[in-house]
Amino acid sequence: MTEEDKASNKQRKAEREQLREELLEAQFELNRQQKGPVLLLISGNDFAGKAEVIHSFYEWLDNRYLHTRAFSLPQGIERRMPRLWRYWRTLPPSGELGFYLGSWYHQPLMQLSRGKLSNNRFQSQMQDIARFEQLLCDGGAAVLKIWLHLTDDQQDKHQPPAPALLRQTVAMREWGDFSAADYEKVRAGARLMSELTSTERAPWVRVSASDPHQRDMEIGQLVLQTIQHHLQSKAAEPVPATWRSAVDNRLQQLDYQQTLDKAEYQRQLQYWQTRLRNLMQHPRFARRSLLLVFEGSDAAGKGGTIRRITQCIDPRLLRVHGTRAPTDEERRMPYLWRFWRRIPAPGNVVVFDRSYYGRVLVERVEGFCSDADWQRAYGEINDFERQLSDSGTLVIKFWLAISEEEQLKRFQEREDSAVKRYKLTEEDWRNRKRWPAYVEAMNDMLENTSSVDVPWHLVVSEDKRHARIETLKILCRQLARALE
Repeated sequence: MTEEDKASNKQRKAEREQLREELLEAQFELNRQQKGPVLLLISGNDFAGKAEVIHSFYEWLDNRYLHTRAFSLPQGIERRMPRLWRYWRTLPPSGELGFYLGSWYHQPLMQLSRGKLSNNRFQSQMQDIARFEQLLCDGGAAVLKIWLHLTDDQQDKHQPPAPALLRQTVAMREWGDFSAADYEKVRAGARLMSELTSTERAPWVRVSASDPHQRDMEIGQLVLQTIQHHLQSKAAEPVPATWRSAVDNRLQQLDYQQTLDKAEYQRQLQYWQTRLRNLMQHPRFARRSLLLVFEGSDAAGKGGTIRRITQCIDPRLLRVHGTRAPTDEERRMPYLWRFWRRIPAPGNVVVFDRSYYGRVLVERVEGFCSDADWQRAYGEINDFERQLSDSGTLVIKFWLAISEEEQLKRFQEREDSAVKRYKLTEEDWRNRKRWPAYVEAMNDMLENTSSVDVPWHLVVSEDKRHARIETLKILCRQLARALE
């Protein structure tokens, strides 16, 4: 080794140590502030050193706060769930770094390159991904996307001969045995992918992989800049409103005089519960899933109505989630994260007793989120429900409606009852004072999140027997239609 080579190696070592110090300082500050997570997507040629890049970060940083996610093409249940589900449920915690091999871009780019996905469909999926990344960034994450590239002659130089290829230690072969022509299709698709999804908040950056040291240093600097910018960033500026304020008061249009006597209630309850049990045993339901969303004013009877439904469902296939205020961990993550983790698998039923609609109801009214957050949430919720519907989940949403006078009556009954007193809190009385604000929020919610495929069903619950039967009727009819 010449003196010039020794000097060069010494210089490179010094550069790496300097970068390591700066990255460690940024990493610990990120963890201290609990900002994040910071997501680094690494894509590109199989022999460009994607795994080696990640190994460098594990050498430089505190491994306790690093997460590596490697995704091959979906298998088993992943193929039957919404496409983005497996990425949502594996997001790293706030204040930590996540490295992604085979990210949410891999499958559509692979299919496009192999001619299994049309250009129009590819662009549609890229739009879905762009909205996903926007939601991640709005929810506090930072996203950096790296494309490692080699020229054809560099690829030939890096790729080992055939016998060694079988023994090579590439951590994950994204593309398999692609020819030069195949790789050109990948590169063309990657250029289109970058054009469609590279944004200021989630940019694509091309990095040459010809020199491993320069490659790692450049990516290290990019990650350092991303973390530092993330640490300095403040809450996003309010976005222009893309929602419509409701003109009509839907609650005032309901007939609150609807009742059902006890004998008729018992007869219809037996009929509709039997109908629901039979539908749940239908062979086609194993390929579908059911998500029931219950919202309504305090004391509207959601719990009792839900029990009349769950009595008909095999408990092995059922989960009921009572949505409460988010935990500290959930508050630091994108707000839909905790709901994505609870969606039903095929053949299963999930019930939300209060739901993700809290963002545009209680969080809006009580000021727990910014105006920009709840105004943006209408589109985010619609996108969430569309993804569920497209993957075979039947989403049925109920609003149980009672009058302000009936709520007061039920509050007073709870207060006087030893077995129901626990249901009534000071928060319930405080919320009642904001009845007009909740009515306004509810009408805006109906205006902006009721679609043809996932409409809202308003059920008068002034008489609880009537509400329970109406809910069972709607559920059975919607489920029967979906299983036809």
